[in-house]
Amino acid sequence: MDAPVLMNDPAAEFRLLRDELLPVAERVLASGRYVLGDEVERFEEAFAARVGVRHAIGVASGTAALTLALRASGLGPGDEVLTVPNTDSPTASAITATGATIGFVDVDERTFCMDARGLAAGVSSRTAAVLPVHLFGHAADLDPILRIARDCGLLTIEDAALAVGGTYDGRWVGGWGDIGCFSLAPSKILGAYGDAGIVVTSDSEVARRIRVLRNYGHAEDMVLDETNLRGFPQWRVLEEGMNERLDALQAALLAAKLPTLETRISARREHARRYGELLADSAAETAFEAPRVRHVYFAYTVLVEERERLRDHLASRGIASRLYYNPPLHLQPAFERLGLGKGSFPVAEATAGRMLALPVHPYLSEAEVDRVAAAIVEGVGPTDA
Repeated sequence: MDAPVLMNDPAAEFRLLRDELLPVAERVLASGRYVLGDEVERFEEAFAARVGVRHAIGVASGTAALTLALRASGLGPGDEVLTVPNTDSPTASAITATGATIGFVDVDERTFCMDARGLAAGVSSRTAAVLPVHLFGHAADLDPILRIARDCGLLTIEDAALAVGGTYDGRWVGGWGDIGCFSLAPSKILGAYGDAGIVVTSDSEVARRIRVLRNYGHAEDMVLDETNLRGFPQWRVLEEGMNERLDALQAALLAAKLPTLETRISARREHARRYGELLADSAAETAFEAPRVRHVYFAYTVLVEERERLRDHLASRGIASRLYYNPPLHLQPAFERLGLGKGSFPVAEATAGRMLALPVHPYLSEAEVDRVAAAIVEGVGPTDA
């Protein structure tokens, strides 16, 4: 029997990059400096340059990135932040963590990202910020979203957790709004070997606050260095912060992987192109890429009827698949307090109910992509058109 086709294969990535990564890990381990420090600063500088912003601040996770970005923006009780319901829970729970109120906006039926028309209709006197999600590696339609935000005096904080390297009009997502937030967890497009995240901004005061908040609220010069005989400078706690620092080891490994990012994105895009070609005459609705966007395919999604039957069919042939964000957040127990029932966001609900994600990671072979596509065609049949 053929080997299983997995949704992700981080071990394959390590085997490919082993010779580059092991000396980096040894260097950091031998240094005795494991939290923040020079390794983190070097990665932050390299990442900021890629995004095209003045500052990047390494943090412990994508969740931390969102939470610290919202806190550093001064959002709190009385403020409403508008986002989408078809996203992972940290997008919304980060809003709650600041004391602000969650407001949901429906999504576009092709991109699954925030619908600008819904955003315009959803802005109220309480709205203080908009938090679009670049879902599965496809950019939200930033031009109208940013125009609405500017016209209404709103902050824009981009959730680019699933979209490292994705672009809109040729520029990386995350760098368009006031702040951008990325997850660098192992499953992501640029993945660490443990949890990691990063925040980007060109606002120096916001960057300063995030650096303070990620490190207990300590002043920026209070970074632990075991080789410093005098220890800390004067102890100064500027805010009630958190322990959400990026480890030096993760930063160094991420910095070593960053130059190879485009190669991995190209592989994802080639797999997506081939899926589109092989599934064109099937009853599966294939992934969409808008003209102004470079989709980086954290996930390759199809819309199908009788999804559970298709999942069983794929599994019987050794092929993994995954459901994402079904049902959407407003229908999850944790958010029942919002009082939003079925039918509140019909596009998000309808697409989540038919969506299935297929393997698209960079280490698939062409034969494996063909095998997945053949199983999909076998499972759903030809198009009715």
